[in-house]
Amino acid sequence: MGLEDEGMMLQVPDIKVHVSQVKISGLVRTKNDIVVEQIKDVLKANRLQDVLLESVVSMEKLNSLNVFKSINIRLDATNGEEEEGGGDSEKGVIVTFQVREKKRVKSSLGANVGTQSGDMSLSLNAGNVFGRAEEVSLVSMTTFPHWGQSSQLQFTKPYYKNLNNTLHLSLATTHTKRPFSGYQERSTGPGVAVRFPSRLGTHTLAWNGDWRNIHGFNHDIPMSLRSHAGHSLKSSLRHSLEIDERDSPFLPSSGFHVKVTQELAGIGGDVFFGKSEVQGTYYQPLPAGWVFALSLWGGILRPYSNNHLPDRFLLGGGTTLRGFGMWGVGPREQGYSKGGESYWASGVHIFAPLPLITNAFLRRIKLHSFLTAGNLIESATLPSVRSLFHSTRVSCGLGLCTRLGLAQIELNYALPLLAQKSDSLQPGLQFGVGMDML
Repeated sequence: MGLEDEGMMLQVPDIKVHVSQVKISGLVRTKNDIVVEQIKDVLKANRLQDVLLESVVSMEKLNSLNVFKSINIRLDATNGEEEEGGGDSEKGVIVTFQVREKKRVKSSLGANVGTQSGDMSLSLNAGNVFGRAEEVSLVSMTTFPHWGQSSQLQFTKPYYKNLNNTLHLSLATTHTKRPFSGYQERSTGPGVAVRFPSRLGTHTLAWNGDWRNIHGFNHDIPMSLRSHAGHSLKSSLRHSLEIDERDSPFLPSSGFHVKVTQELAGIGGDVFFGKSEVQGTYYQPLPAGWVFALSLWGGILRPYSNNHLPDRFLLGGGTTLRGFGMWGVGPREQGYSKGGESYWASGVHIFAPLPLITNAFLRRIKLHSFLTAGNLIESATLPSVRSLFHSTRVSCGLGLCTRLGLAQIELNYALPLLAQKSDSLQPGLQFGVGMDML
């Protein structure tokens, strides 16, 4: 068996060995039980090749704990032991993992983006709090383009026998400005989430309790929106399933990505609704480095109370239906977006490399042409849902896109082809930033 790296081959003798001991040195705050769970499979190896392979796998598991600054592996030979029956000598091996733990406290400055907004964050993190890879973080965020503030205190704990299973406890307070809908929202409350993988994909099961206050209405806000003013208590269960079969999360060329989310509000509190949403994108490689992509999104909200304004769907802008203003598609009154209870949206895209470009960084910039379509309606009743495919909005355009971190960035010249009189249009150059782009 060999390990190959850039044309060089390291040959590993295929000999029988006995792992007599597995050690780990350098532990200060980390508990033994969570470390032993990650390295125990090394003891099962009985050939040198397998010892090396299991040691590397164990090192990756230790690294995924996110508590060690460095991890090194050392193999030491011991005296051989004669096998019964006078066979070959079985060599003994001691495997030692040498680790250096990270600092307990660190701070960071970061950014996140979504389909309609983003945020800049300043965080203070305390890692390995109780010695089993727990983390406590305090994050202060400023959201954009509808500026607001939020703070969150979160505790995260992985399950030591399967680090992909994690528990999240949080307490958050948020002040969000929604200028395109003419109001502001304050929200405070706790949350609990469990994240775990399955054969289908990665599941997240969460409960959130939010005390919300709709206030700060513009002076000319219509009464249909002003009627939502005041306090409400939302208690909701949410489940999401994410399936990611893309060859890369950064401008993929093949595969698909699907996210399905269901939310039920009314397990306590005075906000009652059921909500489902599906987002999926398929990528197909074409000759000469071109890529075809097809996106299909849809959602439905069934309200059982009148205080669900912040939970409605919004559509339009540089990350969804390009060529339309932010939240510029769907029900509007006196220029303000009211949101909707059901929507669909689709996009057909062609990505192509820039011609005559050899620089590695510039090759990450792609030509982008698109055709997007969709609709958002106010009601989710059955007769109304049938009208979802009436009054379809359509837009097309051409531009450039790239990926920085998890964010896709686009600069397009977009042109609305089909629109309604109430829509907010934005033909011409349009900028879009988001993790999930239609």
